[in-house]
Amino acid sequence: MDQANYKKYVEETFNNVKKENKELKKVNLLIAGKSGVGKSTLINTVFGEDLVKTGVGKPVTEDIHLIEQKNFPVRIYDTVGFEISKMGFDIKSVVKSLKRNPIQQLIKKVQATETTDDDVHVVWYVISGSGARIEEAEISFIKWLVDQKLPVIIVLTKCFDLKEATLLKNEIEKLIDSSFDIILVLAKQTEYQDIFGVEELIDATVELLPEGLQASFIHSQEASIKVKHNEAVKVVTATMAANFGTGFAPIPGADAPIMMTSQTAMMTKITSIYGIELDKQKIETALTSMLGVYAAMISGKSLAGNIAKLVPGVGTLGGGLISGGVGMVITGALGYAYIELMELVIKGQVDLSTMTPDALTDLLLKLLPNYLPK
Repeated sequence: MDQANYKKYVEETFNNVKKENKELKKVNLLIAGKSGVGKSTLINTVFGEDLVKTGVGKPVTEDIHLIEQKNFPVRIYDTVGFEISKMGFDIKSVVKSLKRNPIQQLIKKVQATETTDDDVHVVWYVISGSGARIEEAEISFIKWLVDQKLPVIIVLTKCFDLKEATLLKNEIEKLIDSSFDIILVLAKQTEYQDIFGVEELIDATVELLPEGLQASFIHSQEASIKVKHNEAVKVVTATMAANFGTGFAPIPGADAPIMMTSQTAMMTKITSIYGIELDKQKIETALTSMLGVYAAMISGKSLAGNIAKLVPGVGTLGGGLISGGVGMVITGALGYAYIELMELVIKGQVDLSTMTPDALTDLLLKLLPNYLPK
């Protein structure tokens, strides 16, 4: 591949990553609950502190703030100073209370529009797990949310005492005759306890969201690598199946640094899933490395302990067709190695902006044997 075509290839891939991120649909998340229950801490843990610091726009009402950022596909309605009694939630008359409760007014407003883009897609109702009580007005409000056909997750935060929090969970289950998740969470590490429950909350949220919005939430959340990993594995599996069915085109020379279109799409989607913003330098580094590894594997070159020989059929092709089976093995190995690379980047163990393509190629070659046939 000549220099001009290579630059064009890098440019196209860079634009594809940006396009993939830009086309993610918006998820509208409502986080409700009384003051002091830990809503901001929960948001920080799930989406990162930068979102709260830089993403707060003008208030929707005095009691509701919309947290959003450009090119970030989750919009959060955060209730500020929310007190049901102060907002006039009338247990005996929901209709009456609609005139005074801004959350209900917001929900009714977005439900009245023709588009579903502004709908509230899921609600986290947050209660302090260390308070060991829930107000009757809160129960009525949660039931009202359920009546509006909104997916609701009750999040018990500040669960320092699991026994106390579990008793509260059991009480809520008895008071609310509806089947939905009640999740115990500690969103901030203490001297004696690690964070827990956040990953379960993310899993439950993904399950409740429509399929078209799940990718947006997975991309945006930062607390669960497992959720991102599972989604990325689906992409690799689908790409492997596609390559098995179609096989590979002839190789125009053993040294040709080529990568199939499907593999480029695979890498683009995985990058988006992990929510890693790549500039052109990082894209070029990653692409050059992947192309180098790919070219080495298909040509049977002796690199990193002769990795190519670990793939049945590679090394004897002589520029002919790569079979679908061999293509599937190569695609899977590269895909899983790229997933591991993305997770190293997220964990701060790899900085793509400081690595050379050769160094990254060496790293990928070290990762590959874990995903090749034994």
